[in-house]
Amino acid sequence: MTDDSRRDPTFVSKYGPWVLVSGASEGTGAEMALLAAAKGCNVILVARRMEKLEALAATLRQTYGVETRTRSLDLAGPDAAAQLEACADGLDLGLVIFNAGGDSVGGRFLDSSYAQWRTLLQRNIDTLTDACHRFATVLVERGKGGMILIGSEAAFQGTGRLALYSATKAYALNLGESLWRELKPRGVDVLNVLIGATDTPKLRTVFARNNLSPDAVPLTLAEDVARVALDHLGDGPTVVLSALENDDNPMLSRRLRRERVIYHSEFLNHFYGPE
Repeated sequence: MTDDSRRDPTFVSKYGPWVLVSGASEGTGAEMALLAAAKGCNVILVARRMEKLEALAATLRQTYGVETRTRSLDLAGPDAAAQLEACADGLDLGLVIFNAGGDSVGGRFLDSSYAQWRTLLQRNIDTLTDACHRFATVLVERGKGGMILIGSEAAFQGTGRLALYSATKAYALNLGESLWRELKPRGVDVLNVLIGATDTPKLRTVFARNNLSPDAVPLTLAEDVARVALDHLGDGPTVVLSALENDDNPMLSRRLRRERVIYHSEFLNHFYGPE
């Protein structure tokens, strides 16, 4: 028997019937897929580890009675965006969740070659930008839908030992906020979700590798990230998970960030004419 208790026909009508989740093998991505399926959406699961994707797909089908597709894909590849787009061929895609984008290198800038860093840049900037353009085109033609960019509070400042990661997350933050302004009037919602340290298997592996305790810092639950992201999809451009109720801090407040994006977008009317 399938679990229909959390079905959400309104959500499916706007953001379904198919949802694509990148980085879906575990942690935040897997929780996004589970929640989307619980709402009644069919799910395309994309990550590198096929065995984990197949196990998750089986759970989604058995628990929620939805359809699934799986695809093993390295998003750092030069044609990854085209392959990601192809994952949805022939499907009525309503929501794309960009979740893959962690720091696969780590450490100080000069401790790794630029060739190693280039992999992170390819995935977090080139693939993301190309994929956003491809999927936004499809969603605008459809007249409804959404894109979620799972980002990081590292976007707010530079950080030693996270130089390129924090830089790419700042890029994604500005890209997402700009696309929110451009696509919202055309029926497409865009939301940045900025998270801090999140309790995922990958992060716990980092703690173990460095002989450190995960109890040393407060960790956000991955399921909380998924819940906030889907609940606030129409409240773009940015939600900072640790500051949902903070409406006064100009950096963290979703209201003030929204107002700032609108103000600066309208300021450009003096240079380019009305939007």
